[in-house]
Amino acid sequence: MCGQKIMKYSSSKESNKSQNYVDIDIWAEVFLMRLLGKPMMYKHGKRLIKTWKKILSKLTNSIERAIEKNVESDGLHKLRLRNYTEQLKRACKQKDINPPDTILPLIGIIFELLGGMPNYSDRPRINRKSDYELYHLRSIEFRQNSYQKMRTILEASRQKPFYEQHHYDDLFDVYITKFNGNSDGFIRWYKKNYPQVYLELF
Repeated sequence: MCGQKIMKYSSSKESNKSQNYVDIDIWAEVFLMRLLGKPMMYKHGKRLIKTWKKILSKLTNSIERAIEKNVESDGLHKLRLRNYTEQLKRACKQKDINPPDTILPLIGIIFELLGGMPNYSDRPRINRKSDYELYHLRSIEFRQNSYQKMRTILEASRQKPFYEQHHYDDLFDVYITKFNGNSDGFIRWYKKNYPQVYLELF
């Protein structure tokens, strides 16, 4: 009986201790390095909650600045995006991290960037195809000039399945040596030599 009590106490103590840490996998380390730079290297493994809160705060600032620099839209849209980033900031300042308080504002930002946050609060069920159409307030459209297309082609050449068609170093060499950094000429060359891949990309 005493042995059982000791085991239960140890288990409870271990559980409480684990609540002070978060696990950061290697893929997450790579993700964080892409967003926040080399200081995020070797952040995988168990980390204190306060360390994760600092990382989350940096991520929130990155999202906020990226929205300011990249989103051209109406005032209502920007206001709603700002409200979600403010909610995320408040969640980062809480003493204890509450997953819904951090995840839900991010989901709100995603839906707003896709067109607008839907409101189905009066609906018993969400099951129609039109429920996922978010163009009632605005429509999302991505445009690319030739320079951006060139960068997309080079970036895609690092990733499966596109790297099976060609390699980044070879394409970059063509861009620099044959076209002297002229993206228009490179795009015409690429469309001629890799028409199927071009169609898949654009």
